[in-house]
Amino acid sequence: MFSYLRRLRQRSLRRILTPQHPLRRLTFGVVVGASVGTLLSLGLWVDLFSGIRTQLTDALYRPRPTTGIVAIVAIDDASLAAYGRSTVEWPRSVHAQLINTLKADGARVIAFDVLFADPTSDDPMLAAAMKDAGNVVQPVVGANVGSRSTTPRGQLITYDRFVDPTAELVGASKALGHANIVPDQDGQVRRVPLFVVQDGQPVPALALAAYMQYLHYPAQAVKIERDVVQVANRNLYTDDNDRMLIYYFGPPARVNQPATSTFPAYSFVDVVDGKVPPDAFKNKIVLVGALDASGLPDSYATPASSTGEKMFGVEIHANIIETIHQSLATVPEIHNNVNWGLNLGPLHLQLYRGTAKLPLREQPLSEQIGITLLLALGAGLVLPFLGWHIGFLLVAVTYGAYFFWASASFTILGRVVDLLFPAFALGFTYLGTVIVSYVFEERRRNQINDLFSRYVSAEIAQKIVEAFDQGKLELGGEEREITVLFADVRGFTTLSESLTPPEVVGMLNVFLEQMTEIVMQNGGAINKYIGDNLMAFWNAPYPQPEHAWLATKAGMEMLVAVHKLNETRHFSAPVQFGIGINTGPVVVGNVGSSRRLEYTPIGDTVNTASRLCGVAPGGSCYIGAHTRALVGDRATPVAEYHIKVKGKAEPVEVYELRPDGSAPPPPLSDEH
Repeated sequence: MFSYLRRLRQRSLRRILTPQHPLRRLTFGVVVGASVGTLLSLGLWVDLFSGIRTQLTDALYRPRPTTGIVAIVAIDDASLAAYGRSTVEWPRSVHAQLINTLKADGARVIAFDVLFADPTSDDPMLAAAMKDAGNVVQPVVGANVGSRSTTPRGQLITYDRFVDPTAELVGASKALGHANIVPDQDGQVRRVPLFVVQDGQPVPALALAAYMQYLHYPAQAVKIERDVVQVANRNLYTDDNDRMLIYYFGPPARVNQPATSTFPAYSFVDVVDGKVPPDAFKNKIVLVGALDASGLPDSYATPASSTGEKMFGVEIHANIIETIHQSLATVPEIHNNVNWGLNLGPLHLQLYRGTAKLPLREQPLSEQIGITLLLALGAGLVLPFLGWHIGFLLVAVTYGAYFFWASASFTILGRVVDLLFPAFALGFTYLGTVIVSYVFEERRRNQINDLFSRYVSAEIAQKIVEAFDQGKLELGGEEREITVLFADVRGFTTLSESLTPPEVVGMLNVFLEQMTEIVMQNGGAINKYIGDNLMAFWNAPYPQPEHAWLATKAGMEMLVAVHKLNETRHFSAPVQFGIGINTGPVVVGNVGSSRRLEYTPIGDTVNTASRLCGVAPGGSCYIGAHTRALVGDRATPVAEYHIKVKGKAEPVEVYELRPDGSAPPPPLSDEH
């Protein structure tokens, strides 16, 4: 009972371990999917390919209308020509004059992207203008470059030291904000640190500080939490280093082209000279900084500058303010403090139609890893059971559905979803399953070929497989000259009477094993075994110029092998083989029916070889006249006969070969 159960378990295990078994396919699919998912999850954890990933998500952004709360006073080439090629050379009295002009024009907030770090004689005039306006925000700048790559997760970007305005000007300012721009690894500016650390204290971004003044909100109204900055109980989502995604509302601005520019921008010198309409700045946040200024370094690559044109820092601050404003625009408390002069409801619909809902929020790392693992494992479960073309189509459709979901999440929820690693998960799992399937299919093919070659020769097996691969496995054949060999045990009937059936089979297997090995060593193809008879041929299915000599050589070696086996006295009586070889034209190919085919030669040459084998005495090899002519001097016959055989009207010319060159016994007549 136990032995039966053990054999049953072994058979079941062998079936499971076959390449085609569904459980094995499923196992290797899961292994491939889990391996791909694990490796990609590690890549996500270490922020691999972050540049490519962010560039892909850039494609989700679309131009978006602005609310008109931001205007720019540009330090452009015309202003540099008027006041000096560097803002350091400018008298600060012109900045005081600008502040007075903007106050008179009704600017709600004046934010400088210009650092007044060194004291000058004009500072009292500038400080007085700032105090009189009561709405000026000035920048501070970190002295080193902070970035996510140098700051641990969960911490604010910290600078070693800051460069501040002069103490007199700081005292005259309404607020301070850091003006640092922190590009991503690929050099693009996509995020802004809403807060950085100075002397252990958080410092808001210049844009956030300006917007808080716009709302008349105190700094205490802002709460910094992990991955979130709360303004009036509304969330601005950030990454682990408190950096918020910036929505770029359009291409870089153009000075003095307010109708077509993303943000209206006016030349500094034109504003001071009173050449700008007074309502251009009414109730707005006015940013002052370099724009369209040749030689000034304050420009950066952004997702909005697709043509290679960089965007100046003051424009980036404008986009940050607009991003914050549209992200917080549905908070009732803010509505009460914002005088838009517009109907909020229609504006809300206009802003969000076909663009992302703000605030933007990056996909959490845990969700990215979970989706990547899910897609890789799901593909690993399904793809092993599909053909490569169906699998490719499924992968393409699945990623298309994922991309649609990612786009919808961006538009409806404001969520920025990773597009790269899900594609990697599906693509690498597909490639992995295709490779594994190919390896196992090739192994299975080799197993079939090996098994097939046990029933037919390896050459014939290969020929049949090739014909099947080419779609040419059909009835019919080709005409060619081949050499056919037959070998037959002499006195087999009498011998088998003295042996048991297992002994007869064992004896035949021993001899036929030797004969087969000799045929294959000499390049022959075993066609069939018929009882105690063996049939082989040469020059098919592949050409063999020396086919006659190879067959003759094999026949002589077979007689020597039989003699050596008899000398071992392994059997109760000696065994003798008679061999017949003939060369001539045949038709060789697939013979039979559409359901049962056999690759075999057909023709008189085959029949004659069989007759020669039938009349050859034990220990002798009879070859036909054409075979003798092709072999030439490489074999020396011991005798020549003209024998009458069945099916032939005229006697057949036959040459006898013996391995030891001994005298032949009398030839047989037509008895076979």
